[in-house]
Amino acid sequence: MKLSEQSVSTFQLKECNNEISTYKGPLTGRALFREIAKIQAAFSALPKEFYDILSSRLADNGFTDERLKDAVNNVIDTCLYPTPTIAQFISFDKRIKVHKYPEIVKMVEDGDPNAFNRYKRIELPGLPEAVWIHVNDIAKFNIKSHE
Repeated sequence: MKLSEQSVSTFQLKECNNEISTYKGPLTGRALFREIAKIQAAFSALPKEFYDILSSRLADNGFTDERLKDAVNNVIDTCLYPTPTIAQFISFDKRIKVHKYPEIVKMVEDGDPNAFNRYKRIELPGLPEAVWIHVNDIAKFNIKSHE
């Protein structure tokens, strides 16, 4: 399987939950090779076809080097059965909540006069409008906001 070395420099929005993944960057062949070697060492009974499907699913799900490393470590640490499933790797993500302007306005209307101080506006490529993220998440994940 061929991996794109193109850098993914933006966060990805999961529309159904108004959340974005905190991971950004590329999925490189070097990281994929290193993490598959760890999986093979930890779960030697997995067939080789497992890795072809896993590699494809990782690329299709927008994985980055860091997300893959964290997912592999998580599965190694938490897998209770003899072998893991592809879903255990693919489902791993760290996400943060985003809000649209009307939601922040509603917070103010519902008695939170500091909502616009606690949430800052950011723009995500591919979205028609800006979203607001909590200032703690902006600082923690080094997200560029409009100040």
